[in-house]
Amino acid sequence: MPHSDPILESTQRMHGASPADMMELRVLLEPSAAAFAAINASAGDLEKIRQVHEHGVAAATMLEFEEWDAALHRLILSCTRNSLLREIHAILGTLREQPSWYELKQRSFSPERRQIYCEQHQEIIRALERRLADDAEAAMRTHLRTVQMNMIAR
Repeated sequence: MPHSDPILESTQRMHGASPADMMELRVLLEPSAAAFAAINASAGDLEKIRQVHEHGVAAATMLEFEEWDAALHRLILSCTRNSLLREIHAILGTLREQPSWYELKQRSFSPERRQIYCEQHQEIIRALERRLADDAEAAMRTHLRTVQMNMIAR
């Protein structure tokens, strides 16, 4: 009898998750993760986050910006030093690669919104660099709520 992989099976079941469901989960997880990152990130981690942000600001296309945006959020989650939280976020990352997410993001994307996202990322980074957990949490929550409103109009 073959051994089943419950993580793989769970991820496959989640593959049909709506972008709205994904954003709700991100709003629940990522603000708290940003607070943990403000406390636990090393100076090297913060430098990597800043570099990834700068690449996102300089991105020439929406797809390139999306890749740097995903990398920024992934780095922040890695700074929590919580492997379970990183794994949950990694599952969300694979779901973010679904066509439904990309199509919705593409329809809601504009140069003006991209500018707002970059400014919000800068606020998150400032709070991380200053080790202000409450400010990092609030900045991430504001950012994700903005993305949620733009994508799903909630």
